[in-house]
Amino acid sequence: MSAGSKKYRLRSCIGIVRDKQLVEFFDSNTRAGFVIRLAYPRLTELLHRFDGSLTTAEIGSLHADVAIEELIDLAQFLHGKRVLIEVDETYPDLYVGSRPRLISTLEAYFGSTSEVRRSISIGLQKNVLIIGLGAVGSWVLHCLIKAGVQNITVMDNDNVEISNLHRQDLFFEDDIGCSKVEAARHNIKTAYGVRIKTACKRMDSVEDLTSLDVRPDLIINCADNPSVDYTSRLVSDFSLKRGIPHIIGGGYNLHLTLVGQVIVPGVTACLHCFDKKLSIANAADLFGVKKLNRKNRKIGSLGPVCAASASITATEAMKIVFGIPVEHLAVANKRLEFSLANLDFGSFAVERDLNCSHCSNTGQIICLTGHAVSSSERLLRLN
Repeated sequence: MSAGSKKYRLRSCIGIVRDKQLVEFFDSNTRAGFVIRLAYPRLTELLHRFDGSLTTAEIGSLHADVAIEELIDLAQFLHGKRVLIEVDETYPDLYVGSRPRLISTLEAYFGSTSEVRRSISIGLQKNVLIIGLGAVGSWVLHCLIKAGVQNITVMDNDNVEISNLHRQDLFFEDDIGCSKVEAARHNIKTAYGVRIKTACKRMDSVEDLTSLDVRPDLIINCADNPSVDYTSRLVSDFSLKRGIPHIIGGGYNLHLTLVGQVIVPGVTACLHCFDKKLSIANAADLFGVKKLNRKNRKIGSLGPVCAASASITATEAMKIVFGIPVEHLAVANKRLEFSLANLDFGSFAVERDLNCSHCSNTGQIICLTGHAVSSSERLLRLN
């Protein structure tokens, strides 16, 4: 297809401000923009011609005072700057009516409507496993359902208790005493018409994951019994061998919450890369400190703080499910801590250890966009 026969559309999140010969393009999604100098007097009219209905050559025929080569160069420049998106396929009415914000979000990461459409189609087929439906996991589940993720399996062996209701999502007084996974399945089916799969069991070993009926494309660990560290190691051991992206569970107390890291095997730092660096930092911080053993100790958690952690985790999960390029993951090679005291985030960054005995020899992984990734690609994307 020639450059002049391509159709483009202004992305819906783009704002345009003109001041004489200066034109600012502002992306309301990212709160970023840039300014260029264009002297053409009918510029606003020209830019609004890019609505996806006309080719660049057809727009040029309506503006005969603009050289077609210059118009093509402008269109290609604005396409490269994510101002314009190439319209090479139309979106189904179902997508436009039910998922307009998802479309707008994905258009920020892909260059054409066919890529966005393929991303949604692939994402709707991906299988997500959420382990633990507590104060973080229940919110993660609800966020992903609202985002349009269709195939979710939840794994938990607990029942709903009255103490869960003030901080966990999807559970109500009528659910007290019921299995969490069954209560979640019923309430999601009632509210959204989506059927999730359930596994009413506790994760005590890797075998508990291998015995599941579904082969997950993404695992989100929100289980903290006996500890987040223990359950995260089980998930890591299972996922690294199979090339499955996974998100390490966060932790929380009343004023501080942890957002765990996103791990893409062979691309980002793995759990063991983090442990290697954290063990050194923790040893220095805890040198000479004696821990008091307090039985049946429960640290309080606050619902909105749990939801803050879960919403970030769910957003990162969305990127993986819908095949957004790895370099756009915000919590890869780092973990976050959110402080309720000052409403601020801190981060702990870890680079991937290329000599890590756990992740340096992982097998070839399949990107969620559907193609195999070579070792050279992994290093290129990481850098």
